[in-house]
Parts: sequence; C-alpha cells; structure tokens
Amino acid sequence: MNQLESLKGPVAVTATPVIEDGRPDFAELQRQTEWLCGKEITALFPCSSTGEFVRFQFSEKAEILRVTAQAAQGHKKLIAGICGASAGESEDLLERAKEYEYDACVICPPYYYPQSQEDIVGFYREIADRAEGMKLILYHVPFFTSGLSLDTICRLMEREEIVGIKDSSANLKQMTQLNGMKSNGFLVYTGTDDCLLPALVSGCDGSMTALAGIIPEWVSGVYQAFRENDLQAGQKRQRSVLPLLRLADSLPFPLGYKLLAKIRGLKIGVPFQTVSDSQLQAVEERMRQELRELTQGGYVDEGSGLEEL
Repeated sequence: MNQLESLKGPVAVTATPVIEDGRPDFAELQRQTEWLCGKEITALFPCSSTGEFVRFQFSEKAEILRVTAQAAQGHKKLIAGICGASAGESEDLLERAKEYEYDACVICPPYYYPQSQEDIVGFYREIADRAEGMKLILYHVPFFTSGLSLDTICRLMEREEIVGIKDSSANLKQMTQLNGMKSNGFLVYTGTDDCLLPALVSGCDGSMTALAGIIPEWVSGVYQAFRENDLQAGQKRQRSVLPLLRLADSLPFPLGYKLLAKIRGLKIGVPFQTVSDSQLQAVEERMRQELRELTQGGYVDEGSGLEEL
C-alpha cells in the first residue's frame, strides 16, 4: 500500500474537550484518542473546525497536536489541522506537525478577510514551499472562509506536496466534477456525514467528519456497505442518521455535535456557545431518542465503550 492509499477511508474529526476555564482538557483528550484508536477509522484529525481550533492559543493547539500524536502511538494515521488567520501561523503549526510526525496536514485559506483565487493559489504555494516532505490537504470550507474554485484546485493539484482536498461544502456537483478531474492519486474527502454514501458513490476516497469521532461504527458501516456494493443497505444506514444530523445542525455549530458527543459518553466540558435551557433540553431529549432508535436498528453500538478505558 502506498502512502496515499493508506490515507483513504474515514477520518475522525475530533472535538476538543475543555475544562471549566475553557482550556483544553489534555487528560480527557488522551483518553478519547485511545478510544478512537480502537475503532474502524483510518486517521485522527485534531485542531479541526469541530475541534474549535480558533478558540485556543498557539501553544494550546500545539499541545493538542502533541498529546493526540503521543496517545495514538502509531495505531492510526494522523492528520493535523494547521489552519490560521495568516500564512505565518499556519507555517508555525506545520513545523509542529512535522515535529510530532503527522502524516499530513489540512489547511484552509486564511480566514476572516476575503481572498481572491489568485491570493489562495499564492498562499498554498507558499505553504507548499515549506512542506519539506509533509503532505498537504486543501480545505474547501466556504462557510468559514474563502472557497476554492475547481480551476484553483486543479492548479494546486500540480504541486506534489498537495495530495488531496477536504470538501465541506456539501456540493455534490463540485465533488463529482472534481472526482472526474483528479490525477496522480489526488485524494478527495467529503466533510459532511449527510452525504457520505453519495460522496463515496461519486468517487470520493474518504471522509473527514464529526460522526467518525462520535459514532464511528455508523460511519464504518456505510463504508462496509459501499465496499460490498450493497447500496440498499448503505442507503438505509445513510437515511437512518439524517434526523440526528438535522438536530445537531439546529444548534450553532459545533454545539450540536458536542451535545451529541456528550450524550454518547464523551466528556467534552463546558460549551463555548449557549442557547436557552429549554431549547438545549428539547434537542438533547430528541437526540437521545434518535440514538436509541439507531441502537435498536443495529447502526450504533450500545454505549460508547469509553467506560472500559
């Protein structure tokens, strides 16, 4: 298996557990990383959007990367989030990812201020010049920052350091077009669980999603159905989780996914976002019911297994 082949499949995008004052809970992060290492996933992806990397200082993000790498101990591939508001911040995180021996890095265009497509190309080329053997994965996430056009992606695909893209736009048309244009083993990942099976059918090589870090057995089941060419079973599994995802998306991102993680038994800590108690309680109650139905349907395991660690 070549190095790019080994990065295909489901990647767990991890939430960052925090303590009362909002700092990362590194002991709990280690425990959850060890738990995920026992699941049928390809890789772990800390310092992601779901992991709320923007809320932490550089030193805390670097420590999140270090603790995750140490806890994984070679059991899973490691993909570091190195997104930043500037090229300099991303380059500093890139150096830490090299130091902790990550297999690849995900990086979006600098956020907050709009970027032209030429700016984006220049940004990624600057990072690629600093890669020194590290694999880079583009990040198309127009919800948070400037998006990448198909032309821009194709131009950047020519750099050997740039080996793939995480597309969190849920735009199946663009992903399908991209899957028809990719070359030299370029990897395309979907970033949304809602369209996991359709993305795989369109030719995507893998996924980087929140559910892979919360209910990884549901995600691995979709992959199994796809590999076995049992699309009917895959469709049933895909549809089974849609009500749960709608509930998660009814709260400000990523609060809904952190609530789901809490219900599953992952200690996430105090949320950074707040909604009314009545709304939160209503969503939690409905989430618990949906999880019970998924468990009864054989799509989700009973309990999380975290209590065994």
